[in-house]
Amino acid sequence: MTILNYHGFRDWAVRKDENEDLKRNFTFGFELEVTLLDDSNSVTPTMLSNKIKSKFGKLFVCERDGSIGNGVEIISQPMTWKWFMNHLDTFKELLNLCVESGFDSHTGDKCGLHVHIGREALGGFDSDNRSLNQNYVITNINYIMERYQNELLKFSRRTRRSYSRWCSARTDLIDLNGHAFIDKDRISKVSNDITNRYYSLNLCNEKTIEFRFLRGTLKWETFFISLNLLKNIVENSRKSNHVITLEDLIFNGLDDEFKNYAIDYCKKRKITDEECDWKKPLFLEKTNSESLSNIFQFNKLDLANDILNDE
Repeated sequence: MTILNYHGFRDWAVRKDENEDLKRNFTFGFELEVTLLDDSNSVTPTMLSNKIKSKFGKLFVCERDGSIGNGVEIISQPMTWKWFMNHLDTFKELLNLCVESGFDSHTGDKCGLHVHIGREALGGFDSDNRSLNQNYVITNINYIMERYQNELLKFSRRTRRSYSRWCSARTDLIDLNGHAFIDKDRISKVSNDITNRYYSLNLCNEKTIEFRFLRGTLKWETFFISLNLLKNIVENSRKSNHVITLEDLIFNGLDDEFKNYAIDYCKKRKITDEECDWKKPLFLEKTNSESLSNIFQFNKLDLANDILNDE
């Protein structure tokens, strides 16, 4: 199997359980960039592509990406979270195959783990069967990405230079007396910006939105807690008038083993330090026109941080 040209594949097929409704269950797929650090490696990118095809069939597609050097971009078919959870061994085997073949994704700061979310469920129905407004849901996701941009940079494992070049934040945090705030009005406006894809959340694609901020990894535990974080961001952004913290977004849905790993992961990167805002709450806004107005909705600044932390 030859490696396909960059984004030359079109035959996508969603993996889901039989009774799952795609207007209520979001779909996602990932692009995992891997590269060779040693050009004398016995397994070439084409050979790795053949191994992946032989072992996994049509579940993964391998394409060229000139930005990563002597490597390959492994793209998954879209899937629901439930389907992913029911096939974890498959994805663990993919990462192991890449490692055993001599490839890397973290070292060198060239490779990323990009995750696409299907737009269909962002404009589908919530758990109360109310119609969702896709633009509102995307705005909520952007609120999260902008409010916790400093902590998400640390979580991403990227250097600040790489983050600024490939996946920067859309706005700067506002500092008032040592407290960080986001400009919700400005973020709402830029949530329709499709002129540039090099943001932490890329909105330029017609059928998906793309989280771009994660550095590549072939370590299973890091891979899983990263996808779990994005799953929680999307699911919570679909809820109206909702309060979240980054702490909840990182840890919710993890079993004890993954939770202990995530705690050590965050401590190592100083995400849990007192001066960080990972426990500061953020109000998310309405997601459909039928939602009641949120009495804590501020057009200019998100003031929930101090309101809920006023002891």
